[in-house]
Amino acid sequence: MAIRRIEADVVVLGGGSAGTFAAIKAKNANPKARVVVLDKGPIETSGAIGRGMDALNIVSVPGYGTPEDVVEALTKVSEGILDQDLAYTLGQGTYGVIKDLEDYTGREPGDLFPVDENGNYKCNYLHPTNKPLYLAMDGEDIKRALAREVRKLGCTVLDRTPVVRLFTEDGKVTGVFAFNIRTGQHYLISAPAVIITSGCVGKFGMPRDGYLSGIYEFPGNTGEGFSLAYHAGAELVNMECFQTNLLMKDFNGPACGYVVIPRGGYGINALGEKYWSHGYWSGDMFLAVWKEFMEGRGPVYLKLDHLPEETIQGLEKILWGTERTVRGQFHKQRNENYRCWDSVEQGMEEITLCSGHSMSGIFVNKNTETTVKGLFAAGDCAAVPQQYLPGAFVFGGIAGRAAAEYAATAKAPKLKVDVDNLWKEIRAPLDRPDGLPVDQVETKIRTKISQYITPPKSDPLMQKMLWWIERMRREDVPNIKVRDYHDMIKATEVQSIIDCAEMATKASLFRTESRWGLSHYRLAYPARDPKWDGKYCVVKKNLDTNEMELSSKDVQKYKWDYPNRLEYDYPEMKHDLGKGFTHPPNDFNDPWIVEKVDREGMDIPKRMFVKKED
Repeated sequence: MAIRRIEADVVVLGGGSAGTFAAIKAKNANPKARVVVLDKGPIETSGAIGRGMDALNIVSVPGYGTPEDVVEALTKVSEGILDQDLAYTLGQGTYGVIKDLEDYTGREPGDLFPVDENGNYKCNYLHPTNKPLYLAMDGEDIKRALAREVRKLGCTVLDRTPVVRLFTEDGKVTGVFAFNIRTGQHYLISAPAVIITSGCVGKFGMPRDGYLSGIYEFPGNTGEGFSLAYHAGAELVNMECFQTNLLMKDFNGPACGYVVIPRGGYGINALGEKYWSHGYWSGDMFLAVWKEFMEGRGPVYLKLDHLPEETIQGLEKILWGTERTVRGQFHKQRNENYRCWDSVEQGMEEITLCSGHSMSGIFVNKNTETTVKGLFAAGDCAAVPQQYLPGAFVFGGIAGRAAAEYAATAKAPKLKVDVDNLWKEIRAPLDRPDGLPVDQVETKIRTKISQYITPPKSDPLMQKMLWWIERMRREDVPNIKVRDYHDMIKATEVQSIIDCAEMATKASLFRTESRWGLSHYRLAYPARDPKWDGKYCVVKKNLDTNEMELSSKDVQKYKWDYPNRLEYDYPEMKHDLGKGFTHPPNDFNDPWIVEKVDREGMDIPKRMFVKKED
């Protein structure tokens, strides 16, 4: 199959929330720009909001909040590790995003978003500050609307065609390599500007139900953006701040506390007691959930039964319609009813890496520029702490405009790629006559991640994780066998997960303190250390030695003096078991086994084998 070569101005990796906004705004900025969007799935349904979404979790709109209120909230939940320019830019951009979404979907104010009696978009309280920054949304159709706008503007869309290589020369981006996961058609695309919007590392730890794909994250979000940026020499930060998911037990999907809590719901333990002061997904809340289980008051539940009947019905419509449609069936088969206090059991599920709900990702400035020339990043893979869906839209749009402007003046790159050898290398798992099933290797690395680096983090366990990473790269990855192009991308995904595991583990060992509640609760350093205040932990690949390097650098000086920590303390771990029983010492020199070794040697004894008379 011959390779297809494409010359582009802007390439967008990932057609999710940030990617579609990036493509639209790039075309708006320069209608003549050749914009190419690549995604693992069809862009109508791919990404975190492929099924729809129920809210914009952080906005500033007239009558309710200001950009400074967004800065205040994010300064607090990020515990002092924040570029406040990013937060202010997010707050500034959200109103425009609301109007864009109404325009793309053709829906009026009051339909897609609620409005109050004054005509303002009506916000609710959710964040651990006294400002209403949460805006509900009835957005089951927004992803299709965004995809429609991308195609209408004339972008080239390559569905089911993920990027597997990102090229640079002299520190500048030059292009990408991709292949179609159904046909194997492969593409070499040259471009001076590339935008990574390929989502979080949703497949990272192993879900307790044992399934490799759940319905919380888009199954294609396996960290390729993190990995591609790393191998291009870009800086990544906050990789030690894990997202410790509190999901609906056995469903492996969202419990949707953010739908329920702004309407009066709250979390309770097995005794029916409210276990924490707020329901925002910050590290202190996850630490509180962990404590409930450690002290024997788990499981925990999302309580709805006290709400008015009309509110419960409204929540059922959102949770079973706008959100995951299988949820209603899940409850029905278990005979669960939201009018009972224990109908929504929650569990601490697998850890992930994500900036949208947490903080980790590719380092960017407010213009979405990374530390590699021509490389931009937005959405869940770009380190804008707790930006959620509004951040994906705001910074996706900024990335599109910035990339289009950069491409208009940048010199067209000349790609120097040995395509035949590259394609041979990528398809090696398909051409190999036999080997390890890729699902088996994915299960192995994700199980190790859950076992060895899930918080609270243990130093010896994290060191053992690094041993496993090196061993799997040497023994497992080179022996993966796949049977078609669809599974061939899984081989790349496994390598991305391993890359992310190494970055997360080494960053966790580098930051010698605990911070962000459970997200970086390190048993060897069970408290915040002031010396880490205002310090990023930076992960970067040395392109000369190919070694991973870690360093710290200062967070940008604060412009606003807001509280920079949440109201919690790390627990004192005391597990005194008493002195225990001690038997008399044995003789370390056992003449019986020494004599056996001398007499039989180390071969398997012949008496182990079946004799003819047996």
